[in-house]
Amino acid sequence: MTTVSDEIWLPGAVFRGLTAERLADYKGPLYAMFETEFGTRMIRASEKIRAVAADENVAQLLDVAQGFPLLSVERVSYTYGDRPVEVQRGWYVTTGYYYQNDLS
Repeated sequence: MTTVSDEIWLPGAVFRGLTAERLADYKGPLYAMFETEFGTRMIRASEKIRAVAADENVAQLLDVAQGFPLLSVERVSYTYGDRPVEVQRGWYVTTGYYYQNDLS
């Protein structure tokens, strides 16, 4: 069973040249890549968390039944000047796991 599925949206003008292959090849933290390779530092994030039932698409991605209880996390990350530079939406299976996030 997969435990998490994330969707991430980034502004193309800021992250020009970022590809799925480049992401797959990078071995460090995603935000470190954003800072070192694109000069964009995430300085704060705002998250909204709630319980949801898996819809058909998410259930298939996470290999759970439709309607299975999931944790939904929506995050907007900001850089200097309070400029949003990342929107992320994730679904988490918490059976046997916890959602933990340390933001600094």
